[in-house]
Amino acid sequence: MAVRPGRIGQSNRGAVSIGRQQTSQPVTFPAPKGGLVTTVDMAAQQPGSAAVLRNFLPTLTGCKIRGGSQKKGLAADGGDIKSAFKYKYGSTEKLFMATDSAIYNMTSPAAPPTTTAADVSGMSGGDWCAFQHTNAGTSYLVCLNGANDRQLYNGTSWTTSPAITFSDSTTMSQLNYGWLFKNREFFLKNGTLDAYYLAVNAVGGAASVFPLGGVMKRGGSLLTGFSWSVESGDGLSDMCVFVSTEGEVAVYAGSDPSSASDFALKGVYQIGRPLGKNAWIRAGGDILVATSDGLTPISQVFQRDRQALSLVSVSRPIEDNWRLAANATGGGWTLKQWPEQNLVFVAFPENTVVTDTTFVLNVLNGRWSTITNWLANCYDTLQGSLFFGSIDGYVWQGDTGGTDDSLTFSAAYLSQASPAGQFGQRATATMAHMFFRAKTKPKVRLFARADDAKSVPTFNSVSEGDSTSSEWDVGLWDVATWDGVSQQARYDFRQNVRAAGDMLAVGCIITSGGSFKLDIEVDLATLQVSIGEASA
Repeated sequence: MAVRPGRIGQSNRGAVSIGRQQTSQPVTFPAPKGGLVTTVDMAAQQPGSAAVLRNFLPTLTGCKIRGGSQKKGLAADGGDIKSAFKYKYGSTEKLFMATDSAIYNMTSPAAPPTTTAADVSGMSGGDWCAFQHTNAGTSYLVCLNGANDRQLYNGTSWTTSPAITFSDSTTMSQLNYGWLFKNREFFLKNGTLDAYYLAVNAVGGAASVFPLGGVMKRGGSLLTGFSWSVESGDGLSDMCVFVSTEGEVAVYAGSDPSSASDFALKGVYQIGRPLGKNAWIRAGGDILVATSDGLTPISQVFQRDRQALSLVSVSRPIEDNWRLAANATGGGWTLKQWPEQNLVFVAFPENTVVTDTTFVLNVLNGRWSTITNWLANCYDTLQGSLFFGSIDGYVWQGDTGGTDDSLTFSAAYLSQASPAGQFGQRATATMAHMFFRAKTKPKVRLFARADDAKSVPTFNSVSEGDSTSSEWDVGLWDVATWDGVSQQARYDFRQNVRAAGDMLAVGCIITSGGSFKLDIEVDLATLQVSIGEASA
């Protein structure tokens, strides 16, 4: 057919647009390998970090949803669980938890609502410190609370013998903290700057006073102490560290406190106000102390003054939230490591500022997240599993199953915000695309937020673990496929979203339910955005 003048030849390829400018573009958000970060401004956002990371656990590749929790025990007195501590010697491993009035063996308690009877009753305080000392073939769990006589557990029974005697008016019930240094037990006395110590390898007997009133210039009282070595363990450079309520740190080297020439003061240093006598952990060759300024490495106190310590604080990424919680509580914090998962759980008293929250640290990469819905006062582990004490006398196992005591819970992630084009150029997000790694396909809601907005939507569609998957402790024998190919797969979701602003962020929410723990990890995401004019 001849082409008529002034006409464009027709074809079956449809309408053709020549030179039309692209109206939208994708913005990529890496997987949240940086964990939760709350200390950035709009001009210094960190790609690969999260503004919200709730009920996810930080990993080396991003984050994975936590497991649920189940009630495992109930203290007979019904008081809040205040402390958790463990005895381990040979093949014997036992978990104890304490209320203000009693100590309970929660190794294998009766299932609630049946209550567990107290191992030790008639106590006057639940804030216990515990350490283990092995002597002459017997390993003792040494426990002190500053209100009752020291309690010793030998693997089968509790006792207060052998007693500790003092040359002054001090009594055993005034000892509120203790630790082992070069096979010698050290103790701190309530409300004073006096420490006490026993003979080498002694469990009881005469205690000698070691006054630090002339060393701690800021006053207060001794709060906690520990042994620390620059050699990542007990060795020639092992040092004895005393910490006061005012954040003064006195470091001694030597082995015999009765000899001034042998037990020498190496220095007195200043850190932030410590947040509890049990608010520290060993991490590799260092000690991390929870203070009002952050989670401070003791190795850094020799090199920096207090003002500069916050710059090297392990909690620097969540400093805003950390300081809010520290100012709201003042003390009573506890830290516990879960070695099998390389995680540290930071619990603090319930308050009206930072409510229903546990901070979680991955010690391998220093990344953070938060856990809610557990109301945990303290944590410990038993045979590789995680347990925590909560209100009303309940002991829970954590990170197990798919629900919190048969109730669903939601995990939320929101990336740090990013400009879609030039900074200050308005943009509108219209579609989100996010990838996940999981054993079974989850149900996910994607959303977008603009600028400083961090709100998380609700999502009622429940994801459940699949009993036919090959996941250990989820798949059922004679039901699951144990072929080695039903491993974690990659799933992606595209959903319409709506957000407009100078900076945009993408997020997801997953609701966990069912009997089985989910295995879901968040991967990278993109937002499809339209760029508008520059904002005024």
